[in-house]
Amino acid sequence: MKIILRNYIGPEDLVLQHEFWVSVTHELPWCWKPTISPLFYSKSNQFDPRSRCFAFNGNHMVGYMSFTGEGEFVSLGYPWVLPGYVEELQEKLYDAVYGFASSPEYGGRVFAQRMRQQWTAQISFFKEHGFSIQRNDDIFALNLSSTGSPSISSSYDIAIGHNFKWEGFCEVATTCMTADKFNSFKIYFSSVNFDFIVKASAQSRLVAYLGFTIRSDTGYSELIAIALQPAEEGVLGSCMAVAINELRSRNVSFLGTNVSHVEGGSQFLSQLGFEKVSEELLLVKKLY
Repeated sequence: MKIILRNYIGPEDLVLQHEFWVSVTHELPWCWKPTISPLFYSKSNQFDPRSRCFAFNGNHMVGYMSFTGEGEFVSLGYPWVLPGYVEELQEKLYDAVYGFASSPEYGGRVFAQRMRQQWTAQISFFKEHGFSIQRNDDIFALNLSSTGSPSISSSYDIAIGHNFKWEGFCEVATTCMTADKFNSFKIYFSSVNFDFIVKASAQSRLVAYLGFTIRSDTGYSELIAIALQPAEEGVLGSCMAVAINELRSRNVSFLGTNVSHVEGGSQFLSQLGFEKVSEELLLVKKLY
């Protein structure tokens, strides 16, 4: 049967995209929970249906590629396809989606995508299309089935919340990170579908704010948002103890994180039993 390519039609396509991505990335090591950036982008003024291209064999979806963007920046997705369709579809999807994103009509000039170190096929594809690795950050993970729980200090009032609030993160983060890092987190966190937060207070003052995601189909969680008062050395261990108990109650097997922006974070994670398991690679292509 002939393969049909078509662009975005309506919100139901976002559901198809989400389900397909979850399916094809299920076996990829240390793969994160899908973000909600496609939904936000579909409601933006810059959105164009040609930013999404879907491939069908009859009524069966066999591949897609998409991008989100703002101004000249484009977060370019990988052309995900089912086994048996790689040679036939990947280049066609890439030509359609990247071709539009880089056209004068759309105006994309900087293209980026993040990958895990073990995703060799995906990394090779982007490199073959002119991308290069601009940055790499260590990914640490904790096996929750083979570790105990850190002790909880009585010096802190620690609570679990179900909604990540930027204002709460800001209350702590504005005193412990640069303005550039702060602004980049604001953009990134708006696309993250957080599952719960852990916050800690000392003498009615917020001193820690942590945000977690859970990918329920793989049992993999990520600690994504981390804001800590530098003077409160013991607070991270106490927050992690509460978080670990919560994650176990939700059938999570591994907790991963990147703490490159937290001073002494790697050393502290090692003390808790975290081990380096991967690297997050940022692949970039610029049309300048």
